[in-house]
Amino acid sequence: MEVLPLRHRGAEQLLPRLQPLVERGGMLAGSGDRLFLRASEGNKADIRRVVEELDRPPRRLMLTVRQGGSVAGEKVGAGATVTLSPGDSSVRARVGERSYASRENISQNVQTVEGGRAFINVGQSIALPFRQVVLTPAGVVVSEGLVWHDIGTGFHAEPRVVGDRVTLDIGPRHDTPGPVPGSVNVQRLTTTVSGRLGEWIALGGASRDSSGDSAGTLHYSTRGARDDRQIWLRVEELR
Repeated sequence: MEVLPLRHRGAEQLLPRLQPLVERGGMLAGSGDRLFLRASEGNKADIRRVVEELDRPPRRLMLTVRQGGSVAGEKVGAGATVTLSPGDSSVRARVGERSYASRENISQNVQTVEGGRAFINVGQSIALPFRQVVLTPAGVVVSEGLVWHDIGTGFHAEPRVVGDRVTLDIGPRHDTPGPVPGSVNVQRLTTTVSGRLGEWIALGGASRDSSGDSAGTLHYSTRGARDDRQIWLRVEELR
């Protein structure tokens, strides 16, 4: 039985990588900063060599998530104004066209180490009103109040690095107040991605098209809009 001391990693981190290398009839166990190995001399030499490669300080990483989007649309309308006076009448027509566009780019970054967990979120708490009606033996009871809801932009991630490639589980979020008081626009994504250190990785996105028109006796209007959202990730090693 040979005891292999560890300097930078715990035995629990290395065992899943080392156990497939143990020859039939051999044994590898560990606890804390020690590994316990029983195998032939050749197999021991191979495992010692792998331990030296793996037992190094965890790499420091900078995770950057960029969430961006654009909203564009147009509205075209036509209407008429009727003017009446004794012995006279007139109609004046008006046509209007309005377009709009806006962009939003949010970038957040946080430091962690390979194999660690990172979380960042920046936002605010908003009050959402509620009204509850309960029927009891004594009659109807109505209660009203406020519930505080946290909204913001952020992400949680767990990176794993092998060579110059990184694999990580990540879940970015982007919440904003909705158009109706007490409502919230929610954007969520959870995925596992892999790529090279230092390169931008596309996590996903969403697009939405909307259109509509309305008409009346003296007016007509049409409108259209497009909303595009994209999420990108970059992991860099800090020296």
